[in-house]
Amino acid sequence: MGDSGWVGAGGYYHFPDYVFDLDCVTRAFGAPSIRLIGHSMGGTISLLYAGTFPKRVSKLSLIEGIGPLGMSYADAPPRMEKWITEVRERGRGHFREYTSIEAGASQLRQTNPRLHPALALDLARAAMKQNDKGKWVWKFDPLHRTLTPQPFYTAQALEFLRRIECPVLIVDGKESRQARRTDKQERYDVIANYRRATIDSAGHMVHQDNPEQLAEVVAAFLKS
Repeated sequence: MGDSGWVGAGGYYHFPDYVFDLDCVTRAFGAPSIRLIGHSMGGTISLLYAGTFPKRVSKLSLIEGIGPLGMSYADAPPRMEKWITEVRERGRGHFREYTSIEAGASQLRQTNPRLHPALALDLARAAMKQNDKGKWVWKFDPLHRTLTPQPFYTAQALEFLRRIECPVLIVDGKESRQARRTDKQERYDVIANYRRATIDSAGHMVHQDNPEQLAEVVAAFLKS
């Protein structure tokens, strides 16, 4: 929600950094293995972690999180250029200001019309703060809004997925745009042990759109 520390000056949030953060958390728990759940970008981080340390993950739930669309090597130079341009032109100076928490909640509902108004307000209360001008802004680091410089390569992702040893639950929102992707089956095919579930009345933000059905499906998987 933006309450943790931001990366230092000159730093950035690369996927290996997220995987390292996750490793630090799991080691702090002191458990020999964990059950891991990740949504969207968190799903990508989770599959990378489970592929890096297959013995440390006993069950893995990927909610709309099988990784972004694959790219080619030719995508790398223009992506690097766009990243540098965005960091230079936007960086941490790009804050959208709101007159109230309610205005922030309204923005969340514009982004995701399925989001219940009460939940949108709860999320805004947790994720916003007032600046020196008395305006409300999101607490997360604006660097997160810039495009990561490293393309996502399918061939590389397949090798991480291939190394996952634990049972995997793949969850999709029935009304998500991700459901129309035709490239995901190639990734499923290299996972040794997986099952799929589709959540009704849910888009990409499954946990916000239909939390009850999602919880039921994930709980059943963890108990099985």
